[in-house]
Amino acid sequence: MKSNALTGLREGAMRLDSSRSLLIRLLMLAVLVLVPPMVIGSYRALDSFKRGLSPEMDLKAAAIARDLVAQLERAVGFGIPVDKLVGVDEFFAQVLSANPEIRYLGITDAKGDILFLRGALSEQLNDAYRSRSGAVLDDTGLKANIADFVDLALPVHVRDVAVAQVHVGFDQDYVATQLFGIFYDIAVVLVTSLIIAFEVLLFVVVFNVSGPMKLVAEVVAQARRGDFTRVPGITSSDEVGHFVRVFNSAMRQVDGAYRGLMAYIDEVRSGHFDRDVAGQVSEIADRVRFLFRFHPSGAPQVLREKLSSDVRLPLFLFIFAEELSRAFMPLYAQALPSQAGWLTPEVLMALPIAVFMAGIAVGSLWAGAVTERLGSRKVFQFGLAPAVLGCVMSGLAQGVVELSLWRGIAGLGYALVTVACQSYISKTTVDSNRATGLGSYVGAVLTAAVCGTAAGGVLAERIGFAPTFFVSTVLILVSGWLLSHLLSVVDHGAPVVAPVPSGRPLLRIFANWRFTVLVLFAAIPAKMALTGYFFFLVPLTLWSSDHSLAELARIMVLYPLVMLAVSSQSTRLADQIGWRIGQVALGGLIGGAGILSMLAFDGTLPLVIGIVCLGISHGMSASPQLAAIPDICWIECNRHGRTQVLALLRTLERVGSVIGPLLAAGFLLHWGPKGAVIGLGAVVLVMAAIFAMVAGAYGSGPHLETEEDAP
Repeated sequence: MKSNALTGLREGAMRLDSSRSLLIRLLMLAVLVLVPPMVIGSYRALDSFKRGLSPEMDLKAAAIARDLVAQLERAVGFGIPVDKLVGVDEFFAQVLSANPEIRYLGITDAKGDILFLRGALSEQLNDAYRSRSGAVLDDTGLKANIADFVDLALPVHVRDVAVAQVHVGFDQDYVATQLFGIFYDIAVVLVTSLIIAFEVLLFVVVFNVSGPMKLVAEVVAQARRGDFTRVPGITSSDEVGHFVRVFNSAMRQVDGAYRGLMAYIDEVRSGHFDRDVAGQVSEIADRVRFLFRFHPSGAPQVLREKLSSDVRLPLFLFIFAEELSRAFMPLYAQALPSQAGWLTPEVLMALPIAVFMAGIAVGSLWAGAVTERLGSRKVFQFGLAPAVLGCVMSGLAQGVVELSLWRGIAGLGYALVTVACQSYISKTTVDSNRATGLGSYVGAVLTAAVCGTAAGGVLAERIGFAPTFFVSTVLILVSGWLLSHLLSVVDHGAPVVAPVPSGRPLLRIFANWRFTVLVLFAAIPAKMALTGYFFFLVPLTLWSSDHSLAELARIMVLYPLVMLAVSSQSTRLADQIGWRIGQVALGGLIGGAGILSMLAFDGTLPLVIGIVCLGISHGMSASPQLAAIPDICWIECNRHGRTQVLALLRTLERVGSVIGPLLAAGFLLHWGPKGAVIGLGAVVLVMAAIFAMVAGAYGSGPHLETEEDAP
């Protein structure tokens, strides 16, 4: 009877724990709530923008034309023939540069022959100008569609005689192009909003529904085995909290009944004179103690479980804040004064990225040990201080060297925060779900990268580079407040103070050839490709191809999108079939080959191919690489702690993060953008090929201590 009741209760808890369908329904509700109003509002705004932009373009073209007419009439009034004017092309170039929406400027004589033209080909306009040479123009001018242009002509008068015409032209598709760009910006904001809504809903469901009910299911499963020593520690005031309180009350009643029974048995055994009866009572007591277990303290103990999802939302907000500057960091450095004339412009553009990665590497050296001593919550909070300081001062920087210094400080904070989160996730998982737990970390990073990269380009184009850093600062502060609140609720116990070994014993890990090869030919090349190619060369190449910041961000967002899609499958493969090293090897080859597509194509296409392949590469290898460490370094993980070994790996791979942009800058100086991409791709592909050839010797599963300690 008891078993059937507990089985039903456990099944009910498991049904309540089936949060996937609930999450899907909530996400659909968010889509229904967010998308229709934004679509309707955007459509109306775009329609109003379209109706208002064309007249404004006409007014601007007329203003520019009148200014040119006034200057020409003044020159001609001094007796200079129109066709003898000098410096007209240079003057037109300045006007066009200051007004990018204007496509061309031109001057024709009274017959319609082109005297000066800048920004278009004379063959496109000659026939149309000559056909309307006899038209009488007033001060409002004449507007006409010519080829792909909208042309506005104003007359130039000398003593009330029209001697020439000034022509100002812009694309017929200019308005449509602007609307298309605004539409994409709105789409980016909408998608970003949906992803943020998904992260918030995921947190709400896991923290308030599936997490507590999973804890209840665990306690029920123990009770079915006769273990009544613990009750779930849920203190929320919602429906789940009410259910847990009723459940805990029932568990405590069972505990009270047991203790009452034991007291009665002791009373009978001590007060009865018949030894046979006393012996039978003792046998009953022993049988009850054998079948059921209750806590010796006199009451069930509260069970609280830490989940890898506890830090997902704060981590998402923190990475989102850092990723806002990803799409424009080299361009921001390019716009600042150099402050170091002895460095080449290419190196100066790469310097903030390299120093940021160096800050992460330095912070990772001791972040693992500090996390073991102080706990994830405190280290996360400590990491916020340099992260906030570096972010604020990056927005106030007056030169590239100063910017690089503050980016290095921000990198130190980034290292502390990410290592603290990885440590927390690693300690809340076991071997069977290790890659999935680390996939939660990777998933938070990638979804934040999708939102941050896309939103950062839009923000920078609308409000500028520096103000975007101030937006990042606010988000970092919010993430810190949220994590402090969450872990103060979840982590009630004091952090365990673990012994911190000196660096020398930990460096013995390099005697493990599997670890060394993984670092040198898989981890480091992956970071070289990420920072050198994606963070540095891609923005510069796209910017030099006249792409706007918003367009640049839309292209760069392909990397986290692809990586997010691939990583979800790679974590399942890593956990289900243990194919971890193989994924790392194959991913490296795909990434290097994708970057080298620059050899076969021109324009933007090879960059898109390279970004997609790099996303596939890192999606396949990121989580399996971290998950493989306890397998190939299980002795070192036992001796020094898994957190410190993972921190060492992250520190070493940051060497590639520092080398990547500097190496790319050197290639850029000597070979130009295309040559730099090809050179970096070749280096990455060769190193990945070496790792692929060695990967077959790794074997599968943990390795024997005798093998690892062999001289």
